[in-house]
Amino acid sequence: MKHIAIYILFAISTSLIMMNRYSPLYINNSTVHFTVLFIAVASFIIMVGHFFGKLKSNRSILFTYLMVGVLCYLKSFLTWGGDWKTQTVVYQNTINPNRTIEFQMRGDRFAFGYKKRIIERLKIIPAFDWTTDIDTTAINPLQWERLDLDVNEMKFAPEK
Repeated sequence: MKHIAIYILFAISTSLIMMNRYSPLYINNSTVHFTVLFIAVASFIIMVGHFFGKLKSNRSILFTYLMVGVLCYLKSFLTWGGDWKTQTVVYQNTINPNRTIEFQMRGDRFAFGYKKRIIERLKIIPAFDWTTDIDTTAINPLQWERLDLDVNEMKFAPEK
């Protein structure tokens, strides 16, 4: 039963990581992203260790978890470009308030400046969004209400 749980955790967490990377699914919380990455890597190493008969004691499994945690933290620190932060909610869907068109910015960790994008965001559940690029010149005014709501998640000082 314990092995089946590890296989299930591996399948779910790896699917989420792959979907975050190769589909419009976006994990918008860095803590959730780190946790999912940790579960995917740790469950894979535990599965391989059990297959080859190397991880038998609780001490070796605990050491494996610690090493995976340190390596995942280093990977996320060195390659993390920052989370996309909403600066302005430009439009909101009149039918579904969880669908918005937002102007977002992201500050890269080891670069100067910010990246910018305008996306359609569907909030699925907390920490998970479905994002797609959108052309704001072709907006249907019957489906979208213009808000121009300043959110300022990057916490820039207000202009004077």
